Amino acid sequence: MLNSIISQFSAPGTLLKTARFGSGLINDTYLCEFSDSGALRKYILQRINTSVFTRPDQVMENVELVTAHIAKKLRAEGIADPYTVTPALVHTRRHRSSFRDKSGAYWRMFHFIESGLVLDAVADAKHAYEVGRGLGRFQALVSDLPADSLHDTLPGFHVTPRYLAEFDAALAADVKNRASGIVAEREFVGERRSLAPMLTDLIASKEIPLRVVHNDPKVNNVMVRAATGEALCMLDLDTVKPGIVHFDFGDCVRSAANPAGEDAQDLEAVGLDLALFEAITAGYLHEAGGFLTQAEIALLPLSVKVITFELGIRFLADYLQGDTYFKIKNPLHNLHRAQVQFKLLQSIEATEERMADLVAQHPVSR
Repeated sequence: MLNSIISQFSAPGTLLKTARFGSGLINDTYLCEFSDSGALRKYILQRINTSVFTRPDQVMENVELVTAHIAKKLRAEGIADPYTVTPALVHTRRHRSSFRDKSGAYWRMFHFIESGLVLDAVADAKHAYEVGRGLGRFQALVSDLPADSLHDTLPGFHVTPRYLAEFDAALAADVKNRASGIVAEREFVGERRSLAPMLTDLIASKEIPLRVVHNDPKVNNVMVRAATGEALCMLDLDTVKPGIVHFDFGDCVRSAANPAGEDAQDLEAVGLDLALFEAITAGYLHEAGGFLTQAEIALLPLSVKVITFELGIRFLADYLQGDTYFKIKNPLHNLHRAQVQFKLLQSIEATEERMADLVAQHPVSR
């Protein structure tokens, strides 16, 4: 079956082998190797998960628009072959961005980036700087792409008041009789309810602009050069859509500047590492400072608080609902994940003045 799918794409040469690739949990991914006039060429083949992305046609329109825009910008900068340094589609033989098979599944193919490397966690401050720089570089490259030219493929994503309402509903329904066991967590959420609308209110009032944002800036979505460790590009563009830069920055810091990780077994080890936060911020503003407004820059620390709170209540709501969304390893997994995020949020609250100072002291070039 795979061979017939692969034959639909305009990859030159003869197919040598195909194998499962990567550790992604959403799409089915394969590495395809071809022989082309004696040269070995590699491509990434993916089947889009239509349970997550219910409009794969719109996802692919977004991906095609963004990848083409970035390639054009890189060529203008003097990079002769952007396909070696940024995700780029291999079109079908009918010149389409994807192929839909008889079962209705959507498949797409990308050029494989030979010089790149991905890491699942931040290795050190230098790596943290490059993670921030990679995110800022991506946002800068698409900063002149109108946000309304993209589809909203994940309606409601990062709308924190919506997640808070879902938590309230899950708490009221208490379908698994778990509410009595989360008294401390319920009080924690209750004391911070005002956080929920802080970013979305800014969007509604148009105090900060809508932009094209990535929406999943985890560490292993920032590819670095294997030889130097320098940021190369952002991967996994399925979630790219209109939003605000704070969704990206807040989630990047939340995930990258807590060395203990989302599944930390020791809650006392959870906390925001200010050295990593400073490194991420420095790398990010080095690339993004040129197009961000002063208001956007000033709100960067707040975004870390809001996005951390958001994920915490999402985990807690899923626990109350019977673990229907996030995959779990044990019955208390989502509760523990929520506790980790709430512990991280306490750490952020304790250092937010210092975070604001670190953001303010980084020079930006315009």
